[in-house]
Amino acid sequence: MQRQSAAEESFVHEECDKVACVDERRCIDFSECAIKQKSSFVTTAVSIRGGGSSEPNTVQTIVKSILSSSALPEPIKNFIAMICQLLESITGFHILPPLEKKSKAKKSKPKSKEVLVEEVRVSAKKKRTRKKDEKIVETAPVKKKKKKTASSSSSSSDSTEEAPAAEEVVPHQSKSTATNTKPTKPAKKDAASQKFLANNLKSSNPNYRIQRELKEFLKSPPPGLSVKISGKNVRLWVITLSMPDNSIYAGDKYKLRVQFPNDYPTSPPSVYFLPPTPRHEHVYTNGDICLSLLGKDWRPIMTAQSIAQAIFSILCGAQRKSLPMDNARHAGNKPGQKQDDWVYHDDNC
Repeated sequence: MQRQSAAEESFVHEECDKVACVDERRCIDFSECAIKQKSSFVTTAVSIRGGGSSEPNTVQTIVKSILSSSALPEPIKNFIAMICQLLESITGFHILPPLEKKSKAKKSKPKSKEVLVEEVRVSAKKKRTRKKDEKIVETAPVKKKKKKTASSSSSSSDSTEEAPAAEEVVPHQSKSTATNTKPTKPAKKDAASQKFLANNLKSSNPNYRIQRELKEFLKSPPPGLSVKISGKNVRLWVITLSMPDNSIYAGDKYKLRVQFPNDYPTSPPSVYFLPPTPRHEHVYTNGDICLSLLGKDWRPIMTAQSIAQAIFSILCGAQRKSLPMDNARHAGNKPGQKQDDWVYHDDNC
């Protein structure tokens, strides 16, 4: 009996060990299953919410397809994007699609032989034209030196008379060598203009507009016109008109006095000729100019340069030298007054 009970006990222990082993395996399997379920739940949550991977989630793909559709107008797309941003800030979910990274610039393809041959040919032509221009420029001062040496052999009075003639040869040579369309050199700035332009004025400064106009005038002056500041007053300009050869005033030079009022550019500047004045049907002997742009036709978008160009074109288009019809009545008036109540001679004035 004792042997049988010992055998039964050993059998029971073995069965218990097997059951424990099976239970342990089931426990392990169950824990692994729970881990898998948790991981699948996390991945699905991440795929919906976004932020776990670089790929867009389901909501982002839907929003992206809506925003990229051409059927919706831009204002509605912007409104949808704004709502998505608001929801993102509240919920923390990523709704808007991620920004696409800009693709790096592709490497340029190697040029073909034909393109390379064409580039070499063009560069060779440019070098030839440069050499020709350099030769022409080098020959120009030689002629000038010859004239100076010829003048030095003569008397001192003859040399002073021939010096301007030698200087006049240079502009004709520059015209002949103007094959390259080079921009005209800006006029030399006088000391007062340089000092005025050196100031860094703000847009609220009353002289800001005048400084900007002066800078543009000196940078690219119109043909036949030059400007400088009169003394220390930056609101007082003197514009010189050099009349061309194809006008009845060929070789003459006239000066315009330009005074900017305090309410400029709401009001036009005061503009009149300094003596000697040109004989023209719209220019009085006291210097006043019968020009509607200085009165009723003035606009704040106009500039002192545009006024000077208009006066210059009026003189260039003149066919005869004559005075205005009412010059005798107006000649005694002070020049440069406002032209609010003026009656102009014609529509071209």
